[in-house]
Amino acid sequence: MCGDCLAHAGQPAAIGAETTGEPVTVDAVAASENGSGFLLEDADPRARLILALVFAFVLAAVQSVEAAVLGLAFSILITMASGKPLLALLKRLAVVNTFIIFMWVMLPFSFSTPGEIIAKIGPLEVTREGVILASLLTLKANAILLVVISLLTVGPLHLMAEASRALGMPDKLVNLFLLTTRYFQVIFDEYQRLRLAMKARGFKSSLSRHSMKSLGSLLGILLVRSFDRADRIHKAMLARGYSGDLHVRTEFEFKKIDAIFALSMIVVTIVVLIAEWNRTL
Repeated sequence: MCGDCLAHAGQPAAIGAETTGEPVTVDAVAASENGSGFLLEDADPRARLILALVFAFVLAAVQSVEAAVLGLAFSILITMASGKPLLALLKRLAVVNTFIIFMWVMLPFSFSTPGEIIAKIGPLEVTREGVILASLLTLKANAILLVVISLLTVGPLHLMAEASRALGMPDKLVNLFLLTTRYFQVIFDEYQRLRLAMKARGFKSSLSRHSMKSLGSLLGILLVRSFDRADRIHKAMLARGYSGDLHVRTEFEFKKIDAIFALSMIVVTIVVLIAEWNRTL
């Protein structure tokens, strides 16, 4: 009875139906951004989750540029196998690399004592150790992001939540994830409508007191409307028999393709570890 709670609680049931008139579900939005995953979509979500975490942990632990480059190369191959749209992928990478730029501004100048100076920019000294560290962090961050995006965002989002539940994640956290992914786009659509209404009245964002006050009012209205919507959704779910659990259980089966995928990821991880071990000898 509760299995339909997510689909029916809080009308309209489909995300985006209020603004476009066409039903747009969370999984449809995810599919348009994440691609079809033509080689990884059939893999067991539990295997993808475990292997992604293990590979990401190994990449985070490596300390040599050679191993990080190898890890990034393997991550690119995994991304190609996932069939991710290039534009959506570049947008996600751009967000992370925006912060990495700040590391490149700071780290090359942070090892002046001691450090091998390779260049001077005015009073600042660029050191070899700083450049190596910045390069290492850049390679590892991009490699980890690529493998996480490729393995954890293939297919419907609820399958990854169910895989987490099957691996022992508490039901409350899984339910929270399902509800958050279900209604995040709804709240974002509400925000866009409010911003559009403000622009229609001549509002332009700036650092002025009036602008800050208007944006504060926007956030306040969004909070109130979100609270009201949550209350209506909760009542609708209770009317449909909701008792604290979302009965959307999925039975997973470890197949031959999962064994091949797991073995491939294990080999890749071992190769990265060997490269790290040889470099540190």
